[in-house]
Amino acid sequence: MMLRFEVARDKQDDLGARIGDVAQEAIDAVALAYAHDAATDVERRLEAEFASRGIVAADAETLDEIQRGIRAGRTPSVGRPDGSPPGGQATP
Repeated sequence: MMLRFEVARDKQDDLGARIGDVAQEAIDAVALAYAHDAATDVERRLEAEFASRGIVAADAETLDEIQRGIRAGRTPSVGRPDGSPPGGQATP
């Protein structure tokens, strides 16, 4: 299944990075929070992290798959949090 994201309606300006990279930052933040505290409400935290970055999951299946991955200890990969191109290195 392909994980999909959209720019939030109130954030139609440039995200400053590829949407997958922005989503990856949010996913990593939630995965880290969950690793430190298993009582973390993963769904609510994901939605908050996405919203703070101006994006939303495009559908419920995307959100569900990310949540399952985080809870299973395998952080889904949808982008690069450093913004580097695939196979490349981050630019300073």
